[in-house]
Amino acid sequence: MEKDGAATSLERYLLEAGIVNGSELSLAKKLQQREEGPLLMILLHLNFIDIAQLERLWDFDSAAWAS
Repeated sequence: MEKDGAATSLERYLLEAGIVNGSELSLAKKLQQREEGPLLMILLHLNFIDIAQLERLWDFDSAAWAS
């Protein structure tokens, strides 16, 4: 799967699962563009997700990249 597809899949999952809301995701994506960091790490830094969620989401994101 290409980078944009993996990102879109992760973003869709985050919203559909209710992990973050649209405004939280929008803010995190703006920071991601500015800082060029991984979205999951930015969500953690902003306290939108916790460590346990990060671990589960990291697995999800890794699987999407491997596809």
